[in-house]
Amino acid sequence: MQIEPFLSELRDRIGHQHVSHDDNVLRELSTNTLGLERRVLARIRPQSTQDVTLAVAAAGRHGVPLYPISRGWNIGYGSKTPVLDDCAVLDLSGMNAIREYDPVLGSVVVEPGVSQRQLHQFLVDRNAPYIMDATGAGLEASIVGNVLEGGFGHTPYGNHREHFSDAEVVLGNGTVLRTGRFPDLGPDLKGIIVQSNFGVVTALRLPLLPRPAHYESFIIRIDADAGLEALTDRLRLLRQEGVVTSCVHMANATRYLVSSRPCPPEFADTIITSPDAVRIMSTRLLKVGFWNAAGGLYGLKGSVSAAKRRMREVFKGIGEVRFFSNAKLRRLMQVTGKLDAMGFSTGRQLQQSLESFKHIHELMQGVPTDEPYRNIRWRVAEHGDLGLIWFSPVLDATGEMARAAVELARPLFRTHGFEMPLTMTLVTPDRIVGIFNIAFDLHNETQRGQARELYYALKTRFSEQGIRTYRSALLGMMDLEYDEGKRQVLSDIKNALDPHGIIAPGRYAIDGRRGRERNQD
Repeated sequence: MQIEPFLSELRDRIGHQHVSHDDNVLRELSTNTLGLERRVLARIRPQSTQDVTLAVAAAGRHGVPLYPISRGWNIGYGSKTPVLDDCAVLDLSGMNAIREYDPVLGSVVVEPGVSQRQLHQFLVDRNAPYIMDATGAGLEASIVGNVLEGGFGHTPYGNHREHFSDAEVVLGNGTVLRTGRFPDLGPDLKGIIVQSNFGVVTALRLPLLPRPAHYESFIIRIDADAGLEALTDRLRLLRQEGVVTSCVHMANATRYLVSSRPCPPEFADTIITSPDAVRIMSTRLLKVGFWNAAGGLYGLKGSVSAAKRRMREVFKGIGEVRFFSNAKLRRLMQVTGKLDAMGFSTGRQLQQSLESFKHIHELMQGVPTDEPYRNIRWRVAEHGDLGLIWFSPVLDATGEMARAAVELARPLFRTHGFEMPLTMTLVTPDRIVGIFNIAFDLHNETQRGQARELYYALKTRFSEQGIRTYRSALLGMMDLEYDEGKRQVLSDIKNALDPHGIIAPGRYAIDGRRGRERNQD
């Protein structure tokens, strides 16, 4: 590895101001909520696809591994930090152009530095008849970054692994690949850029959802823990029928609590359970369930009305279903705001609950928000103290599997001293992604150790039952397992498309020949 000649060449080719190995810069790149430290060699900030091509070529000549990041908001999984030591971070946040907007076919081509805030404002400014799919990752999170991690959002276009096309990729061998739009001639290559390390994605096309004629969100409340199976099975049925087309998020009461407000002082040294959370959050007029689900209905007013009737029929005798249009939610907030102003504590509690739900209601209309990020601190005062690890198993969408995930995880959280906030999302009609969050004080060595022990215990226990994660944190990423034959095929692709092994070594445990040689050295 020849780091100084590499940096010198890039200073000449893409500009001195875009190449840095300042200690403060490198320290920030190795900061994450996992409490992991990595040795970072430099930060490179290309401003164009040509700059990326130059950086990849120079990295190949000098043997310097590059770790591409979009905007670095991969919080809970690793943020900006490389999987392995001794990488130069290729920071693509300066590539933030919305290259193309097609108002007829409804799509945009965006670069990795485009944030959720930027695309949303772009559509608002043009009074576009379309909405974007938004995630809870925050206003400054990269849209491309979430796609490349296989993330998901809220609307009918919420499965981001599927809803993109026409990616532009600078491969490790120097080729600039355009994956194209389908149907088209030949294989669809877009899948190889998700959760991989064959090249650097510099742009991709996203479909936009036509603004619906009518939209209503829904909340389903299940009061007993035992209702999880019925909730899961009936939501799967509604997704299979096409009655509900959005992603649907099921969450325990603990998850709703930690997402909406700071930890109550009386629980500073005590684990909060879902029954505790139900009691804390419920009022006489608005009760929170042990399990709660949220989603959206989109279409003509008549079709939304028909969907509402079907949902009431399916959940009759099982749980309460409430629907909220924009006008209804606005009226409720006005009423509770007046009660709050008059000094009624119930009004204040209702206002707080509705304000929390308002952000979810708007997310399902493509309006990004920082609210989930602001509230994620939970037990720490400052974001700099936030320790957070996501554990994300993927399950068949059956009540039996949802229950199995809960029963596998619950004793492990209890043993390691953590409450168990859980969201399970029907990303497709037949598959659920579970998100368990392990929150701790990043600067408390004991808590940090317990959090990592819990994460590894969860990985082990779920793996023993044949359950994999849909996405991985840096912790244990090199130990990921694939189906028979897949690891070898991925290694073969890596050798062909990145023969120098310089793009994101270790990412998703995809390692070619050069990567193995480097690890052995």
